[in-house]
Amino acid sequence: MIINKTVLNLQDTQQILNLSAYSVYRLIHEKKLYAYKDDGGKAWKIPEQSIIDYLNSRKSIYS
Repeated sequence: MIINKTVLNLQDTQQILNLSAYSVYRLIHEKKLYAYKDDGGKAWKIPEQSIIDYLNSRKSIYS
């Protein structure tokens, strides 16, 4: 998978994972998806590698 960004916002992550904002927030708070807030503390930032790791962990569940 090529995302072409190193850090994504919530909306990008929703689109890639095909999930609602609520579901992405839940993954973040359950520590299944690593994310951090930017300097202003308002917007979540999700590293590309975090999304790849999450997808790989899901793949291993179904293998």
